[in-house]
Order: sequence, then C-alpha cells, then structure tokens
Amino acid sequence: MRNDYHLADGSPRYGSRIPGNGAEEPANRVTPGTQTDEVPETGARLGLDDMAAAIDRRLASSWADAPDPLVEGLRNDYPEELAAARALVKHHLGSQRQWRQKAQAVRDKRLAGTIARRRASGSARRTMALRLLLMIALVALPVYVVATDREDLLKLVLTGVACIVAALVGGHVITVQARVPVMPNIRGAWQAELREDVINATLVAILQNKGVQLSPAASAAGLRGWRSIQAASLAVTAQRP
Repeated sequence: MRNDYHLADGSPRYGSRIPGNGAEEPANRVTPGTQTDEVPETGARLGLDDMAAAIDRRLASSWADAPDPLVEGLRNDYPEELAAARALVKHHLGSQRQWRQKAQAVRDKRLAGTIARRRASGSARRTMALRLLLMIALVALPVYVVATDREDLLKLVLTGVACIVAALVGGHVITVQARVPVMPNIRGAWQAELREDVINATLVAILQNKGVQLSPAASAAGLRGWRSIQAASLAVTAQRP
C-alpha cells in the first residue's frame, strides 16, 4: 500500500528502516505498531453509538467552540509530523465514508445478540411484514388516485400529504415494534471534527516518540479531543448490558 506515509522503497517515512539494504536507521523515527498507532487503531474500533456520544460530548464542551491556539501552534510548527499523522489516520480509518462503515460494522456486531433474540421470538418477521404492508399501501394509494382521477390536482396533493404522514407515523410505529436501538445520525461535518481530534492526538504521539519536548499545556490541548472521545466511548460501554 503506497501513500504519503511510505517512502518510494515501501519503508515507513516515519519508521525504523531495516538495516542491511544500504539505508541507515534514522534516529527518533516513528515505527508502525508503536504507541503512535494506538490512537488511530482505537479510533477504527469505535462504533456508531460511540461516535454519536463523542459528537454530543464535543458539542456540549466549551473547549470545542473555537480552535485552540496551542493546537494550531503545534500544527503550524510541525507540518511534516502533521502530514505523517494524517497519513497514519488515513491508513487506519480510511476515508470518512469508510470510517463510518467500520463504525456501522462494530455496531451491528454489538447488536447481533439483540437481533438474534428478535428473530427467535418472531418479532423480526412481524416487523418485516409491517414494513412490506406499509410500502404496498404507500405505493398503491397514489397509483389508484392517478388511475381513477388524475385530473383532480387537489386530490393528488392531498394523497401525497397523506402518504407522507402515513410514512412518518407508520415508520415510528414499526420502529417501536422492532425494539432495536435507533440508528444514530452521524453528520459529516461533526464526524470530521472527531477525525481532527484523532489527528491531533496522533501528532502529539509522533512528536513525543521523536523526543520533542512539548509543554504540558500543548500536550494536554492536543490530547483533549481524543480523551473526550474515550470518555464518551467508556460511557457507552458502561450502558451496555
């Protein structure tokens, strides 16, 4: 796999290179598999519920209302290390869409037991039947109106409104009957903020791995977002049976 994290010979740009091929081992390099990978690896194991809780926690935190000057200073002072952090995060998380798909897979795995119980009790089949009936009704009604009285625009409009209301009400009833936790709504812009928190913490890990002396305040600022994500994830874990 070639990306900005690797050199032309395939070795890591910020990793220990294997001696014996004529290349010297650079000092203070970041080796894949060390603590520099810990943050993005853990981020790749977050579920959708973890991400939703982390977003809520971030939105409610005053420190997230505006960019932190200390974090911006780290990013500006160490552009090469920032590029390495972005490459590591992309390697583990993938794109925004891929990260969300991984989180969906984690959530599905966690809910596998609940889904199995619903199937065993027969409620899953009832839910599927209700959804099918709702879909048929939403299609059949406007088709019937168009076929019998397509010239009556008022009737067509009222039929459309009735279908919208029926879809909302019917969907709510079916969701309640299914008794499966509702899918969290992850907004792309807020997910991107979480990604930047992961990048910031990875940047701090890279700098520390290279022996860069960071002030306690700058280090805490760079890790603040990631620690907030961890706290939200722990709270979600504590709520699971």
